[in-house]
Amino acid sequence: MTEKRKPLLLDLHIPYCIQPENYLDYFHAIGSNAEKNMYLTCLGREILSYEGDLEDYEIRAIRMSGGSASVMSPDLLGKVLTLAREKLPVAKGAQVSYEALPNTVGTPHLTGIAAGHPNRVELMMRSESDEELRTLNCPFTMQDTRNALLFLNRFHMNNIGLTVNYGIPGQTMQSWKNTLHACVIIHPGHLRVEPLDQMKDWESSLALYEYAVRYLQENGYHQYKTGCFCLPNHEDRFELYSSMGTERIGLGVGNKSFFDGYIIRNTNNLQLYMKNAGQVEKVTAEVAEAESEEIMKTYLFGRLQLAGGFSTEEFKEKFSEEFPVHLREIVERLMEDGFAEESDGKTVLTVRGQYYFREICDSLQRKKKHN
Repeated sequence: MTEKRKPLLLDLHIPYCIQPENYLDYFHAIGSNAEKNMYLTCLGREILSYEGDLEDYEIRAIRMSGGSASVMSPDLLGKVLTLAREKLPVAKGAQVSYEALPNTVGTPHLTGIAAGHPNRVELMMRSESDEELRTLNCPFTMQDTRNALLFLNRFHMNNIGLTVNYGIPGQTMQSWKNTLHACVIIHPGHLRVEPLDQMKDWESSLALYEYAVRYLQENGYHQYKTGCFCLPNHEDRFELYSSMGTERIGLGVGNKSFFDGYIIRNTNNLQLYMKNAGQVEKVTAEVAEAESEEIMKTYLFGRLQLAGGFSTEEFKEKFSEEFPVHLREIVERLMEDGFAEESDGKTVLTVRGQYYFREICDSLQRKKKHN
């Protein structure tokens, strides 16, 4: 593969779970083993539909998303990853990551998926408190997380991330401190702190986020993106490249691609997807040509989420034109409201801006539709 090939991301969405967790907006399905195995077969058909069409690209990172890929057949997960490596232009040294529930990680799982050579796993730890895990309706306990980490260590999986949540009903500052303290003791390469999607008390949750930023940085974790902290060289490359505006192919039910100037969304109908996977025209629910304005705004918002921030010079280098007035007005408004500030010639989000950024983006999107 040459350096001239454009970087690309591959997202393989797994919608299945043991039981739906509360307060999360993921699309979840509970199916029989036969149905789940068929779904992975469908992912394989989608992978094959891109064979030979990506010669100008190089896949830098693969992610099995959805929060609970590990509930699937480990042997078939390994086969799906192997198929992607064999049929698509996956870069040498690409990061191949999957998201796992702690109580599903053990010898059978790790032995089966190993055939696909994953080199990173994201454990959905959620909380150190079993009471908070019950509130979230998680099918595991903190002891399951500890056990999973022991198994991962035995299998020499050294690139481990933990995802924890704040804004859980009943969560206190002390219980949040306990969760972060437990994470630091575990000492994973990566930590992701995520707000719940149905938080009630925004200001209290902001205090939790502010504490996480301060505490994790004090304990050696570098924040490279909003909500994402890591030890040196342990970035989640999928997250990092996404925020840099890298194109992506999203396979699986309800997934979205941003590729070759188009935005494509797969159907949310699971049965329709499984019937027609591999036939792009039949599984596509929406397709739209990405306007230059939309591409520029996506780039702006992605770069603002990175620790390095955004500069108009980088924008000009990427798009070969001056920074548009309507985007400049957005940046100026962020700064006026205290959500962003200037630092070394770049615009960077304040901690408050990081916390509210999703709400800011949603507000701008709603305003666009209204206009």
